Amino acid sequence: MLRLLTTREDLDTLLDREDLVLVPTMGALHEGHLSLMRLAREHGRKVIVSIFVNPLQFGEGEDFDQYPRKLVEDMDLIGDFADYLWAPTCQDIYPLEVESKLEMIHANSEIADKLCGLSRKGHFDGVCTVVTRLFDFVKSSKAVFGEKDFQQLMVIEDMVKRYKLPVEIIRGPMIREGCGLAMSSRNQYLSDKERKTAANIYKYLKEVASGALTIDHAREIMISLGIELEYLEKHWDRLFFAGKVGQTRLIDNINTGS
Repeated sequence: MLRLLTTREDLDTLLDREDLVLVPTMGALHEGHLSLMRLAREHGRKVIVSIFVNPLQFGEGEDFDQYPRKLVEDMDLIGDFADYLWAPTCQDIYPLEVESKLEMIHANSEIADKLCGLSRKGHFDGVCTVVTRLFDFVKSSKAVFGEKDFQQLMVIEDMVKRYKLPVEIIRGPMIREGCGLAMSSRNQYLSDKERKTAANIYKYLKEVASGALTIDHAREIMISLGIELEYLEKHWDRLFFAGKVGQTRLIDNINTGS
């Protein structure tokens, strides 16, 4: 039975943390998150899911206030996929602190200062700061992160290595909807028409990866379909996409195998 934890004092009651696996999330859970929980179960005896919408990851004009918060629905969805759900407040994660006094953990600029890092200044510093605190409070031996946010995954893996943090990072494969759209909590914002448009993202990523299209040609096609393209670039043997369909910002990536 899933046990809800709401404070750091609740966390202190947990035992056997050496065999505890953390799945950090911002809630509004879907099948992609459940796949990470299944993977976590393969790597440990107990699974703990955290739900925390981290304000440090959102820049000015981004959707922090509108980001979906569905704790009751999330608890129902998790069911037996996890043993514990930790849903802390900002006061739990950043006690007695204001942003100007926070000791930020900075991401490696060689990874962070491109792709999403270009348009979302400080985003990955916010990721590193909150993830470090989650690790420190939960004290799990392992944590699972999905490959959908591949740049974030690389930032976290690098941070763990640089700071010699005592946690093993497990990569969770990308999960897609039937149309190919990468599963995301933000997909719920898409209208039916926008969802059909967004399904083309994966289609053209595959065509570029296979060599059937150049990146420049794929960019032109996406723009012609009404996708507000932020970037379509290759790094680290992967092709990365970010852009808006309607008002919804989406990201995706695919292994190019070269």
